[in-house]
Amino acid sequence: MRNEVATKIKKYFEGLEFDPATHTYNIKGKTLSSVSSVIKRFSEPFDADKIAGFVARKKGVTKEEVLAEWETKKNDACDRGHQAHYFGETYKKGAIPTNGYEKAIVAFWNSIPDHIEPLLFELQMFSDTLGIAGTSDIILYNIKTEKFIIADYKTNEDLFKNYKGKKLLPPFGHMLDNAYNKYQLQLSLYQLLFEQTGFEVESRGLIWLKPDGVYKSFKTEDLTKPLLRELTK
Repeated sequence: MRNEVATKIKKYFEGLEFDPATHTYNIKGKTLSSVSSVIKRFSEPFDADKIAGFVARKKGVTKEEVLAEWETKKNDACDRGHQAHYFGETYKKGAIPTNGYEKAIVAFWNSIPDHIEPLLFELQMFSDTLGIAGTSDIILYNIKTEKFIIADYKTNEDLFKNYKGKKLLPPFGHMLDNAYNKYQLQLSLYQLLFEQTGFEVESRGLIWLKPDGVYKSFKTEDLTKPLLRELTK
């Protein structure tokens, strides 16, 4: 049963091509917008040059030093995230944890109840109608409800950091502009893509991995309705 469902889901999204070098998705020669690019529509662009100038003056360093520090942190975060995601995908095949983030992944899987089973990892999904595509870390199957859970690993230092109460753009202007809320949008976009298959998503889970080997999980809000309205304007 589980294998049949997994096969059906993967078959639905057949033909999608992903170029990791450019982070672009294509279907039958048509380039689709990535989920991450869709999320950017709902926040003001980050003016790195301007903000770096403010930070530099405050710290008594050059703007170039601040920008270089940010670039290093960004690259380190990307490497950390990629490593954790790879381990998360291979852990069930016998991979051994080598750092705190990977130990946190093990702790997460050890906490999952027996009626929740991993179904698919790194599922690439798309909607030709909406013109978007994205890759979900984990699709879980609830044996009791016969519904699905979409989950993603995150390794951010701070999910809730916000600059001076800045909000997202409409229709999400009631939400703070922070990583957590952008991830709420991300998981709901994945839900829109996944439910095209005819299967129902019962919840969305954000798994925040910590360097000390622990994790926190968050059940995120269902934002599919306002997102769909925006995407079909």
